Amino acid sequence: MKGADEYCKAFKRTQQIGRLYLVVSSHARGDTFNIYVLPEGEEAKPNGSCNPPLNKDAVEVYGAVSGQRGWTETYGWKHHGKWVDDFNEMYEERKAQNEEEALKYKISAAEKEVSAEDNVSRLLGTYS
Repeated sequence: MKGADEYCKAFKRTQQIGRLYLVVSSHARGDTFNIYVLPEGEEAKPNGSCNPPLNKDAVEVYGAVSGQRGWTETYGWKHHGKWVDDFNEMYEERKAQNEEEALKYKISAAEKEVSAEDNVSRLLGTYS
C-alpha cells in the first residue's frame, strides 16, 4: 500500500528498535506498516504479526492516514516529532545495508555462474 511498501522491504519483519516498534505486515492488497512509540524503558509486548503492541501506553505515530483499510489505504505520519528524524535515519541505513547485501549476493551468484561455466568447459575440453 502507498507509504508502506518501501519500509516493509527495508525492515522485512516486525521488530523493536530503541523505543520504536515497527509492525511489518500485509493483507490481500499489499503491505502494511505501522510505527509505535513505546513508553521509556519498556520492551514491546507483541500482539500478533499485524497488530499493535500490547503496551497500553504505546502511541501509533505512523500508519494508515486515509483511504479504506484493506483496500485503498495510504500510510503516513500521524504525529510528528524527533522519532521521524530517528526513523528516517534508520531507514536510510537499513536501505543502504540491504542494497549492499543484494550487491554481494549478485556478485556471489555471478562468480558461481562463471565457475560452473568453467567446469563445463573443462569437462567438455577433456572429451576426445
